[in-house]
Amino acid sequence: MANNYQGTADGIVTQTEFVPKIWAEGILKFFERKVVLRNLVDDYSSLVSSATGGSITIPEISLISSSTKTTNAGVSYDATHSTETTLTLDEHEYVGKIFEDILSIQANPDMVVKYVQMFGEALARKVDTDIFTQLSAMTTSKVLATDDVLVHGELQDMLATLGENDIDYTSGDVVMCVNPTLMADFLNPTDGLGKYFLRNDASGGSGLVTGQLGTIYGMPLIMSNTFTTDGVSTVAGAIFHKSAVACAVQHD
Repeated sequence: MANNYQGTADGIVTQTEFVPKIWAEGILKFFERKVVLRNLVDDYSSLVSSATGGSITIPEISLISSSTKTTNAGVSYDATHSTETTLTLDEHEYVGKIFEDILSIQANPDMVVKYVQMFGEALARKVDTDIFTQLSAMTTSKVLATDDVLVHGELQDMLATLGENDIDYTSGDVVMCVNPTLMADFLNPTDGLGKYFLRNDASGGSGLVTGQLGTIYGMPLIMSNTFTTDGVSTVAGAIFHKSAVACAVQHD
């Protein structure tokens, strides 16, 4: 690579052939996308952020039944928990990029910040993608009659499935996360499911601050670009309790 440098009176070496539009092209093609799914599931990062070890043991607390006490008879005890789930920390993701000319980097610190943001987002998106993979593997699913369109009868079937499995979808711990196309349908106040969607901005909530635009039958409704719209086999959305997926990041 040919470089031309100019020496100054104070001995500082500068490069005269740096072209800002080369940086601008890279920056303009970068759009920040909010990381969503990691904030909606159980995050055990605090257990490993300052410790060594490659796994976390999570006890699964099962629902138990009460027992009737008999006069002058002893009591029996249930086990503390029945099963355990092991969350293994076995992935180390990285982003690498070579800048051949360090002087052009040092001369544009604001541009370096943009690249750092892009690196961080690339890693964060990988976490969301991994969580999406777990959610899309859930065994209970509903095939939509029309791609990326959810009608009320289909949503009723989903709510019935949740209730029959003792999952209280009004608790605040159950969320509905959908792709942008489905989200647009919910935002239509006069058609489809939009009639049942309670928008935060219309009820005095803080949706514009938190990113939660509203609720549907008590469930926070969240949009995520991780749920795509690119084919018949696409997972357009998911309804899940926060404990459905466990996540841990040892070092951000």
